[in-house]
Amino acid sequence: MPFSFAAVNKTSKAFFEAERRYNYTTPKTFLELIKLYKSVLTKKRKESQEAIDRLENGLNKLHKTQGEVDVLVENARAMALEVEQKVANANIFAEQVGVEKEKVNAENESAKVEADKCAVIAKEVSEKQASCERDLAAAEPLVAQAEAALDTLNKKDLGETKSLKKPPPGVDDITAVVIILLEGNPKDKSWGAAQKLMNNVDKFLERLRGYKAVIDQGQVAKKTVEACRSYLELPHFNKEIIYNKSRAAAGLCEWAINIVKYYDVVSEVEPKRQELAAANAKLQEANTLLAAVQQKVAELNAKVEELEKQFNAAVEDKEAAIKESERCQLKLQLANRLINALASEGERWAKTVETLRANYDVLTGDMLLAAAFVSYAGPFTSKFRAGLIKEWIKFLSDKGAPMTEGIKDPLSLLVDNAIVASWVRQGLPSDPTSVQNGTILTNSERWPLMMDPQLQGIVWIKERESKNNLQVIRMGADNMTVVMERAIEAGHSVLIENMGESIDAVLNPVITRSTFKKGRNMYVKIGDKDVEYNKNFRLFLHTKLSNPHYPPEIQAETTLINFTVTEQGLEDQLLALVVNKERPDLEETKTQLIIQNTEFTIKLKQLEDELLYKLSTAEGDITEDVALIESLEESKRVATEISEKVVEARDTEVAINDSRNKYRPVAERGAMLFFLLNSLNKIHAFYQYSLNAFVTVFSRGLDLAPGGPKKKETVTLRQLQKRVSGNAEDFNEVIKKAKRQSSNTGGRMSKRTTAQSGFTAGVNPSMTGETIAEEEEETDMTPDQLEVRIGNLLDTCTFTVFNYTRRGLFDRDKLIVLTLLTFQIMLREGKIDAAEYDALCKGARSPAPPPITDDLSRWMNEGQWAAVDALAAVPGFGSLSKDLEKNSDEWYNWSNNEAPERATMPGDWGRMNDFKQLLLLRSLRPDRVTNALQRFCESIMGARYVNQDAFSPQAVVEESSSATPIFFILFPGYSPSKEIEQYARKVGKTVETGNLTLISMGQGQEGPAEAVLDKYMKEGGWVFLDNVHLMQGWIPRLERKLEYAAENAHKDFRCFFSAEPINGAPHAKIIPESILQTCIKISNEPPSDMKSNMRRAFAAFTPEAEDRLSTMTKKNAYKGILFGLCFYHSLLLGRKKFGTGIGTGSGSGLGFCRNYSFNMGDLTTCGDVLINYLEAYEHIPWDDLRYMFGEVFYGGHITDNMDRRCCTTYLQVLIRPEILPGGQLADASSWTTPQLDLAPGFKAPLPTSFDALHEYIENSLPAESPVVYGMHPNAELSLLTSLGETLFKTITLVSGGGAGSSGGGGAGEAAVRSALKDYMERLPEPFVMLEIEQRIKEKTPYVVVALQEATRMNALLDEMRRSMEELQLGLDGALNMSDKMEALAKGIATNTVPALWMTMMSTRIQEVFSLLGWYQDVLKRYEQLAAWTAGNLVTPNSVWLSGLFNPKAFLTAVMQTYARANKLPLDVMMFVTEVTTKTVEQVTEPAPLGCYVHGCVLEGARCVVLDGWCELVAVPAS
Repeated sequence: MPFSFAAVNKTSKAFFEAERRYNYTTPKTFLELIKLYKSVLTKKRKESQEAIDRLENGLNKLHKTQGEVDVLVENARAMALEVEQKVANANIFAEQVGVEKEKVNAENESAKVEADKCAVIAKEVSEKQASCERDLAAAEPLVAQAEAALDTLNKKDLGETKSLKKPPPGVDDITAVVIILLEGNPKDKSWGAAQKLMNNVDKFLERLRGYKAVIDQGQVAKKTVEACRSYLELPHFNKEIIYNKSRAAAGLCEWAINIVKYYDVVSEVEPKRQELAAANAKLQEANTLLAAVQQKVAELNAKVEELEKQFNAAVEDKEAAIKESERCQLKLQLANRLINALASEGERWAKTVETLRANYDVLTGDMLLAAAFVSYAGPFTSKFRAGLIKEWIKFLSDKGAPMTEGIKDPLSLLVDNAIVASWVRQGLPSDPTSVQNGTILTNSERWPLMMDPQLQGIVWIKERESKNNLQVIRMGADNMTVVMERAIEAGHSVLIENMGESIDAVLNPVITRSTFKKGRNMYVKIGDKDVEYNKNFRLFLHTKLSNPHYPPEIQAETTLINFTVTEQGLEDQLLALVVNKERPDLEETKTQLIIQNTEFTIKLKQLEDELLYKLSTAEGDITEDVALIESLEESKRVATEISEKVVEARDTEVAINDSRNKYRPVAERGAMLFFLLNSLNKIHAFYQYSLNAFVTVFSRGLDLAPGGPKKKETVTLRQLQKRVSGNAEDFNEVIKKAKRQSSNTGGRMSKRTTAQSGFTAGVNPSMTGETIAEEEEETDMTPDQLEVRIGNLLDTCTFTVFNYTRRGLFDRDKLIVLTLLTFQIMLREGKIDAAEYDALCKGARSPAPPPITDDLSRWMNEGQWAAVDALAAVPGFGSLSKDLEKNSDEWYNWSNNEAPERATMPGDWGRMNDFKQLLLLRSLRPDRVTNALQRFCESIMGARYVNQDAFSPQAVVEESSSATPIFFILFPGYSPSKEIEQYARKVGKTVETGNLTLISMGQGQEGPAEAVLDKYMKEGGWVFLDNVHLMQGWIPRLERKLEYAAENAHKDFRCFFSAEPINGAPHAKIIPESILQTCIKISNEPPSDMKSNMRRAFAAFTPEAEDRLSTMTKKNAYKGILFGLCFYHSLLLGRKKFGTGIGTGSGSGLGFCRNYSFNMGDLTTCGDVLINYLEAYEHIPWDDLRYMFGEVFYGGHITDNMDRRCCTTYLQVLIRPEILPGGQLADASSWTTPQLDLAPGFKAPLPTSFDALHEYIENSLPAESPVVYGMHPNAELSLLTSLGETLFKTITLVSGGGAGSSGGGGAGEAAVRSALKDYMERLPEPFVMLEIEQRIKEKTPYVVVALQEATRMNALLDEMRRSMEELQLGLDGALNMSDKMEALAKGIATNTVPALWMTMMSTRIQEVFSLLGWYQDVLKRYEQLAAWTAGNLVTPNSVWLSGLFNPKAFLTAVMQTYARANKLPLDVMMFVTEVTTKTVEQVTEPAPLGCYVHGCVLEGARCVVLDGWCELVAVPAS
């Protein structure tokens, strides 16, 4: 573990040097590794043991089944005999039961007859009984009425009636009826008899109530009732009539009437009763007979039942025996089926168990490697990860740690193919680095922090975690805390997207997983609230920043994972994009094959797990589980079928890949282009590019290639990746289609290709203005046509991407990017050697070259000779130094050439290829390297890569969309808003109509800007936000607005904005990275070369402008003078590259003394003034024009008198009558060539037309040279040398240390160690100041200077020694590497002077030295001081003035010495400088007056010794 920690620290340093990315390891990181190791080891051991147990369980059951087969065979035979005997016994019982059943059936028939008879009788009885009951029921109301009548009687009424001596008329008739009924019709029916009958009222009433029972018993004679009928027929025998006479009589009347009626009903029912009684008697007799018959039948049935029981028992016994026999046979059959089905699986399981057992023993080392990889490897790119793995494996192997033999990939220990296949289906790219990232993310215990600038990781996470109710929030959002609390409680997943380089403090407990227990549950504190912690909660942190710098405390608490797309991964994705455009059918089939393979892989894993699970969880005897065995057979059958399909699909996929790989060169070029663009942020923070923006441009380049498909479908990488998540089609159909497509060796070509065959490869036909008829039909390409097509694709996509990139580059970086592009293409195509490329970039110089010969020293300095000596180590250049000595004159003539890159090199060196000649040129003429590189790139790539068209707002707007903002980089005097406003007016967008808004950002403009953005995003419109760099606090809100616009804005919405870079701070984060990645960048910087400036300047004017002039003479004069004005404008802009400011800049102020912001506004205003003056005057007012141009407009910028003189001199030379043709200006036929030379060899043109003048600029302008600007060729020496050094330093920086840099940093560190050792050995000891001061006899001004210089030298030597010793300790691992140590190591590795050492020197000339040259310079300074401070501190005969820390102090000492010697005041002293013809070696004694000095440098001129005089030549013309 400590070794892995140290190895990561070392790799982090190399990672920073190569990629400029920060990675920190802390003690917390180390502790997390220990924790993860324990966790992953325990988990893996558990998984391995469970897998072993599961497989062994399955194997045991297989072995058990195999052992039971023989037993089952014997059991089956015995059971067959037993079944035969039991079948015979069952048959005997069956015969006996049959006989008895016949007897029972006969008796049953008799019983049935008797039962039928009884049923008939019962039916009759039932009918008669029902009839009687109905009649009786009808009589019941009569009884009720009679009883009701009795209820009306009471003792009182009866007593009153009884007491009457003579009843009322009719009452006696009623009592007579009562007497008849009660007494049986006696003779005496008189009233007296009635009174006597009613004497006892209660008894009388009781007899009346009981009379019904008497009738029911049949005790009432019929004659008695008949005697009553005559009375009943009497008219007054009525209740209502009698009631008025006697209430008691009325009740008795009602009773009598109803009781008689009741008697009549009962009399009618009585016969029926008698019949019913007879029927019941008959029924009873029949039932008795039936019971006897049934008793007999029951006895017989009981006997039969007993027999049947015995028979059933016999049958059951027989069937049980048969069933047991069948079960035994089935069991035997199933056992054989199980053995046959899983025989191959058993062998494989047995081997797997052996492997698992062996692996279990080495899990200690394997999991240590895996845990280290998960903990540490996340931030690194694939190259550095591979280096770490290799280093760790070697260490563990050397230490004898238990490890899997031959292990190369620790990921195979943590994931299997099925898991990876499921990730691919979820949207994770399938390249190895992405799979590594997925493994790290899913196995890390710390929350993952994904660096995902291409947004490929976040797509996968969103799909993968969607089932866990993923919540997507942003750091600092209003609802962040609420969403986080709910997710933690519910156990949902949370994704914090697009975060910056800091984490909100409120989330620290969540990030650090600081949970605590309260009661039975775990809690985490968010703010002031305790939130219950659900163990299923998952947190994912995400940033779009391509190179974020997270502090150590964040990296310690999270697992940083670099999801940046790899070049190989991107190449595969771009291949899918290219093939989808060229052969969509092929790509569709490829996608289906991927889907099929992933589905098969997942399904096979599921089937195996399911099979083992069923086998391991089966209880009892598995040979009897039919469903289980059938399920196992089906799983095995499906698995076998899938395995066969997998083999077929993979074979087919190989054929498909062969067809697709024909387009791989295009995808490889695209990946290279993107990674080139992705590395440009090391140059400037503005150079940021998203993958989506790149793919859009790359796709446009593919569409522009001639000869392709007519249909131009726009497909993004995300859409292509999403297809892999689609549904699988029929396998057989996919295979058929794939075989048919793979048989086509070429591609598809539109028939319109025939009409385009005359076009040059890489030229877009639409650019030529020709119209091409397009055909619908497409045909197959031949291999030759496909080769041409691929060449066209390579050409157009490369230029389209480069042109898109170049448009946003600073002018100083365009050649750098072009050079990088050219060299990368040539390196990949094997056209240049990597070692030669490395030598060119580093420009090494030998630290101790052999002495230079006198012949060479006359034209070659020591720096050139050291470079030649170092170049001799490169193969092919070993004889260079000897050839230089042998052919010194020829080399001198070549080296002294004004443009040696255009001249032929001496001897065989001129026949070397152009690249090797660049190596020679950098060694001998480093000032011409930039020009040579431009020529080299132009010859390799084409002229259009060097010549850039003027900015066109139309072209930019056409490329943009509502999701693509347009960013203008501001330069002094440049206002892009005016250009956009002019173009917007042409397309109907104006401020007046409300669909264009221009806002100059500043304090208080936030609200209006947001309001306009919201309005235009909804309704459509253009908004230009100028100077957004002034609104650093508001820019994040702009970023969020633009993100919203990318998804929801109106299609006509466009956002333009501008910002100014900070000089000297190229990596300042002015604009958020996400905006820079998606926007179109426009760097409309004034170019530095004459042709570009002329092209750009003249493009600002149109032929329509001359229509404002009234005569042809004035129009022609306007064109001629305008051309001169544009040339003047170009001179002023181009002159800046020679340096502005005294003593600063690339050319040390040779251009201007001050920096001025001359701009296109000055030029166009002067153009308007020219028109006005020409129209206002009959004759051309030359003086007035020169004054207005030089003093008013351009002169308004100028503050230095010398600069003003330079500019006015240009105008005096350029703006004069000779610029116009001779003859009549109105008559072109009379013209003669203008006499004025605008530059040497460049005559003023004939002002015929604007087109002719444009052509004149392109074809006649001389090559770029100081001469064009009126300066000597030497004026650009320091400029070009500095540009060349800067160019190669930048190339080295961008490419991560050169072509030969190592991923793990091993070779780079070895080189640093070697160089560091050499520097430390050659570093002299500091001066002993005390000892020097003791030797001083007189402290003269010269001695004071010597002491000061020695003190400064000691400070430098002490700092150099301290920093190098500190770096040595850092490299040895004894100290942590600090920023200063990193900077020193980088300087040594790249041969550049470390900034800390440079500050100790503080002279400008040191800036152009490499580290080797600078170190030699320091040693020479030391030598001079050592000689000076030796002995009595005698001043050297000739002082190396530029070798002093403070030359001015020495010059002051010279003045003081002379003044003291001559007793003169110091303030009247002046220097007189005399240039001698002596060399340093020829000076043998001090100067008689003053002091000899050497080492002075002339810029823009040189001294030539002629006839004993030193003549200064080549003074600039200005």
